[in-house]
Amino acid sequence: MKKLLLIPIILMSLITFIPSVMAHCPLCTGAAVAGVEVARVAGLDDSIVGLLLGTLIVSSALWFNKWLKKRVDFPLQEIAVVAVSFVMLVVPLYYAGIIVNADMVKSMPDHHAILGLGVLGIDKLLTGIIIGTIAIWFTFTLSDSIKKQRGRVLWPYQGLSFMTIALFILSSILWIITK
Repeated sequence: MKKLLLIPIILMSLITFIPSVMAHCPLCTGAAVAGVEVARVAGLDDSIVGLLLGTLIVSSALWFNKWLKKRVDFPLQEIAVVAVSFVMLVVPLYYAGIIVNADMVKSMPDHHAILGLGVLGIDKLLTGIIIGTIAIWFTFTLSDSIKKQRGRVLWPYQGLSFMTIALFILSSILWIITK
């Protein structure tokens, strides 16, 4: 099971060999990785760690998609790449037992779940990953939309700062909910 965790790590590592010119935002991906490590070491709730993992999924997927679009482009490609990245991270975490089994979550929803999602068998880590994936994808879409409308960014590292602000707000909300 632990070997399954190595698959997404190895695949994400391979992405680092893509030239930086083709990257969506290597700083965003690096910040997400650092955030996950800091959160785990600090003992933060799994929902917050999941939020950071969701960020890692989106930033890595968009980074890879930018490279992929130069080779192949098809309808809904970005959605497909994000979905595949999501599955590539979540499935190994589930089989390694890091994402709690749905039956266990349903039997102890107050301990393993937040936001009332325990009745669906969705644990804290998976909830955070889902929220993080959706929120950060929206954040990057907003940043790209502003850049497209204005023909330039509002300030340097606009996407990174949007992501950081969104993570701060969402992490604060999840921290308040779980305390």
